[in-house]
Amino acid sequence: MKNKSQKKQKIIVSKFGVANWLTVLRMLLMIPFIVFLSTSFGLILNGVQLSYKTNKGIVLSILYWINVAIFIIAMITDFLDGFYARKTKTVSSFGKIFDPIADKVATTLMLLFLATYNFVYIPIAILFIIRDIIVDGTRVYAVKKNIEVSANWFGKIKTILVSLALVVISIGVPFISDKSDYKYILFYFNIPLIIGLLLAWISGIIYIIKYTKGINKELLQSYTKNDSNATNKNNQDQNNNNKSNQDSSPSPNC
Repeated sequence: MKNKSQKKQKIIVSKFGVANWLTVLRMLLMIPFIVFLSTSFGLILNGVQLSYKTNKGIVLSILYWINVAIFIIAMITDFLDGFYARKTKTVSSFGKIFDPIADKVATTLMLLFLATYNFVYIPIAILFIIRDIIVDGTRVYAVKKNIEVSANWFGKIKTILVSLALVVISIGVPFISDKSDYKYILFYFNIPLIIGLLLAWISGIIYIIKYTKGINKELLQSYTKNDSNATNKNNQDQNNNNKSNQDSSPSPNC
């Protein structure tokens, strides 16, 4: 009995172990990211540019590359927690809710970070944010209702494409910002993001349709159950009334 209990306990610990801790680490990494993002934004508003010729430019450059490193580490933890969860076939409620949230927070902050430097077109960042708010809000509500929808291929391809595009843009664009044809090169750098945005909205629409069907099914089952309970209660009340009437009727003379 003791060995079985210990074995069961190990399984429970493993299900709430490494993958979830990697998700927590990814969320914690966003704290310094936000701090450096805010500091960078303040410097940019004061006219500071990425440069190694001035002290403020050097500070901004250091903050920039630190945030790029943080984002790359966050993406690595995302890959590792997904790989570990699939390999060990472990699932947890925490992971279902917070893993996609951690991914979206990291991606959204990186989009805002690069948009601050004008390395990513602002409308692209805004459309990504709107899509994620709608889809993630629906997902959280569905999880609370125990409604699960597996990831579709559009979403998987989008995640890989957007993550790689953000890394390439963050590393490559600073080195071409002083080129005369910078705007044209920047557009080419943003093409994968534009494709990722289209895939994001396609996958988002698919998610919402599936979640809506699941939610409607849940509501229908709940309504049917309540209606059935009400019908049973009415029948029971009717039977009790009939029985009461029979008991109260006068008995025949003997």
